[in-house]
Amino acid sequence: MKRGGKMAVVTRISAQKKSKERYNVFIDRGAGEEFAFSVHEDVLISNSLKKGMEISESEWEEILSLDELKRAYSRALHYLSFRMRSAHEIFQYLVKAEINEEVATKVIAQLKEQKYVNDREFAGMLVRTRMNTTSKGPGAVKQELITKGVGESDMQHALAEFTHERQLETCTKLAEKVLSQKKNISLNEKKQKLKMQLLQKGFSSDVIDQAISAASASAKPDENEEMEALKKQAEKAHRKYSKYEGYEYEMRMKRALFSKGFSAHMIDQVLRENH
Repeated sequence: MKRGGKMAVVTRISAQKKSKERYNVFIDRGAGEEFAFSVHEDVLISNSLKKGMEISESEWEEILSLDELKRAYSRALHYLSFRMRSAHEIFQYLVKAEINEEVATKVIAQLKEQKYVNDREFAGMLVRTRMNTTSKGPGAVKQELITKGVGESDMQHALAEFTHERQLETCTKLAEKVLSQKKNISLNEKKQKLKMQLLQKGFSSDVIDQAISAASASAKPDENEEMEALKKQAEKAHRKYSKYEGYEYEMRMKRALFSKGFSAHMIDQVLRENH
């Protein structure tokens, strides 16, 4: 500990009632006893603070800096006790708690050295968790890793676990589930909506197309269900275009229903039945 500046004498050191790991230090600078600062037990021991010891202003400042580092370190450990965190997450947490950025950086370095923080392991854990517990694709998981401040190398290493086969398996299950649901829309519109849904989940177009193709092959097409959906959509379109007559009515109806993914043959059949 560096010495310098006006000296003071430590007159008393007492444990805090609410926090047994912290101690209050009192000093005398020539005008009687006064409270100086409080420190963690580890800082007290490492600096050999005791009654009767002389302490300079520079030593005082150094002790306070060490105590701030200890406080930040303890806060970071508590934050880590709930789950694994990235270095960026911990840094942001400490800064938000009004910890000096320089101190936060030192804490991160200490945690890395002690193996409490490892972004590569964190990224791998997060990817595996998302693969096993959610329907997210690699694109969405990558965005989550970016948000958590994981570097490119660690991110790519972790995402390599999300193999093409695993993506296709997850995507196909989702496709089979959606395509089997009864909705008053055409199969083609179901597929279009499904593709948008899977893109938003972070899967690539290539994987999605393969998954939808596989799901469509295993699903039994139900013409009655398709016709029922067409009739429902035709009723809606009719309410919109009933003010038109003849050729214009027919063309508007066909365009509306064709845009919904129904075949021209089925549309003609429904329009004939309604006339």
